[in-house]
Amino acid sequence: MSVIASSFSLPPSSTEQGQQSQRQPSVPSRPRSSSNGDVSRPPPRYSSLAGTLPLTSAALAARLNAAQTDVAPPADLRPPRYSSVFNRTQDRTRRPHGHTASDSRVASSSSGPQVHEYHIKSGGKNWATLKVMSRTSVGSSSSSASSSSSTPSSTQRVPRFTSSDLVQGSLELNLETPQNINSITLSLRGRVIASSYEGGSYTFLDQPITSWVRTNGDPRSVSPTPDASTSSNTKKFDGKLSGNYNWPFSFPFPKEVAVGIQGQQSMYPTPQTFLEYDKSGSVHYELTLRLTHGILRSDSKLHANVVYVPDITPAPSSLLRHVAYVQNLIAPRPEVDPSGWHTLSPATVKGRLSAERKVELQCTLSLANPQSYTRGTVIPCHIAIQSNDVQALDLVAKPKAIAVRLTRCVQHPKDPGQSGMPSTSFNGAIVEDKTEVERAVWWFNPEAEDQGVQVRHLEGEIHLEKELQPSCSFPLFKVSYTVELLPFETSVFRPAGSTITLNKDNDVSQIPLVSLPVIIATLRGEGPTPVTFTKPKPRSSRKQADSRTYKASTSMHAVSFY
Repeated sequence: MSVIASSFSLPPSSTEQGQQSQRQPSVPSRPRSSSNGDVSRPPPRYSSLAGTLPLTSAALAARLNAAQTDVAPPADLRPPRYSSVFNRTQDRTRRPHGHTASDSRVASSSSGPQVHEYHIKSGGKNWATLKVMSRTSVGSSSSSASSSSSTPSSTQRVPRFTSSDLVQGSLELNLETPQNINSITLSLRGRVIASSYEGGSYTFLDQPITSWVRTNGDPRSVSPTPDASTSSNTKKFDGKLSGNYNWPFSFPFPKEVAVGIQGQQSMYPTPQTFLEYDKSGSVHYELTLRLTHGILRSDSKLHANVVYVPDITPAPSSLLRHVAYVQNLIAPRPEVDPSGWHTLSPATVKGRLSAERKVELQCTLSLANPQSYTRGTVIPCHIAIQSNDVQALDLVAKPKAIAVRLTRCVQHPKDPGQSGMPSTSFNGAIVEDKTEVERAVWWFNPEAEDQGVQVRHLEGEIHLEKELQPSCSFPLFKVSYTVELLPFETSVFRPAGSTITLNKDNDVSQIPLVSLPVIIATLRGEGPTPVTFTKPKPRSSRKQADSRTYKASTSMHAVSFY
């Protein structure tokens, strides 16, 4: 793989609380299916433990902890992965229906491989055909041709690949009349695009797939692959190409790419395809075909867009959480299952209640372990609110008043035309775009035991859309997520230092009290899918933070990419 590096300036960058459903969580009776062919061992049922069935998750936890030695560890209940011709691992069963095609391997099409065809035409006839096999398809065709003689098939969709897929296909020539062709090059190219102007993109991947030149000899008798060696006895091909040619190809989609920083190359996970209409930065992949004919005829080119989604799998959850999900119960609280939660440092909130007296509340936010969550599921949350002022607790510690949000930060190179610097230099300028993705939905657990007079415990969920972009740590294009706890949102409580202002940067209610970075994954982890008890907030209630551009720290100014 050749990595084309150029120096570049590097990345970074309303408001209405929706009505929340007051639907209390229920414990639906969900029948368990069984199969004689299923040899995997399910996690222990509550009824398998000694004694009677616990009435609450806390009672279950106490009993399960006491009988830990008698409980077998949970079996690997990870759903089967897709295979077909694209997976380099052994064939496995397909996952049941019920997921969209945008969910990577978790949501692949069950119709089998599709063949996508792209053509170069002359006189209304196809004389060059690029065939690409893909197990899924998305959206409408986004292939493009570089000239009027090169057009993709109008019925094709975009090929889609994951980290475990093979890119397979063939390049075919059907030359009814002899043609002068000096070279044939097919490559997979990946670019970070900051603008549509010249110098506004950075090519980080340029992997040759098929390569032939006249010095390689007769194309019918040699393999036109990039690593094919040319013997000193190979006779140069001096004639024209005529008739039919077929060159199949098969290679794994690269999981990592090499990027040079300050004179040293390092490997980084390949970034996912990223394209959003309201974002100036994007990540783009394409298969590029180029045939050269000589000085009297322009080159023939074809570009076929492909979509890449990385395989990101979260680590397993705790045993108690695993068992709770199997039984469709709310997971035990952090004090009952410490390993199942990541608890942040307590945050103290000071303010005035009904503009009369000062109050102080302590909030302790916990998120489910591990801090990696698959899109299409939820981020389980728990919050404990304490105060000596019981009236303040009754008025403030309510589901609608608690503000916990998931934010996304996208960082990409600044448009060199806007930075005032030549595209061959890197001055550390990045664009950071921060957006609020979703807010947590909260409720009181009806099964919770006595919480005490001066403390309130609430359960919460942050719903993750199935098409949510996964996390990405590529140097030139980063996508990161953070869960933030904001001050309470209620008419009877005003945080200390808050004023009525139109400047969001000075709005105390938008400054996080505590925050925690999280990973958004694309595949389901081991164990059962998290049980949800709420519905996501309406889209009208989601807020977007201001986008801003800033200069990176001085230590980054000397960084250069090659």
